[in-house]
Amino acid sequence: MAAAVGLGLLAGRFVVPARSAGAAPAARPAGGPVTARHLLDADEFRKAGITRRVYVQDRVGDGRYANAACAGEKTLGGTLGGPGAYFRGLVTTRRTDSDDPTLAVDAGDQVAREVVADAGSPALARNFFERLVLEEVPCQTEPAGHWVYGPTRTIDVAPDITASWMGSYDGALNTAGTAPRDKEPCGGIALLRSGSHYGILEVHACLDGEAMTRIVRAAVTRL
Repeated sequence: MAAAVGLGLLAGRFVVPARSAGAAPAARPAGGPVTARHLLDADEFRKAGITRRVYVQDRVGDGRYANAACAGEKTLGGTLGGPGAYFRGLVTTRRTDSDDPTLAVDAGDQVAREVVADAGSPALARNFFERLVLEEVPCQTEPAGHWVYGPTRTIDVAPDITASWMGSYDGALNTAGTAPRDKEPCGGIALLRSGSHYGILEVHACLDGEAMTRIVRAAVTRL
């Protein structure tokens, strides 16, 4: 598995600089039940440039979670969406799905969606994280004209605190079967791991690479 991950993740790596004197304490790997404090809040998206008011909609896991696009979540849905998992929708409307308040009725009102869980041990969280990354990688290659994920970017915050994210590109930009190298993404997906916690962050807002890096780093640090 580790070898497969190494071959599949062929892109940039971002490392947080060593903290200087007087800086905030370094992040520590998480463990135990996940709560609201482990997820992103609306302020992070305002910092990223979202000007509309962002509402937070939460629910606890009930076994229902799937991403129809690349769907590593289908493999791990029972764990990631199960009891003890925490769902958060960040939306710009109060009109949300009656069955799932973390989803806006109008997709254009969805800023992001995050789902996190505790795997029970750092080793199992690492396994789930790597499997989820691998199951998103196929969407980095799609027929021309189909939306596509860009290369995998990795952010290492501290030992056992890491994230991998892939930017999303509209089909009009996919002319050769992969994401263009000279264009910025429009949101994307991130896989997160901190200690025994792991999760997925789907960013629907059209954030560029720099903003995505800030958001993903904030998400995995909170996790």
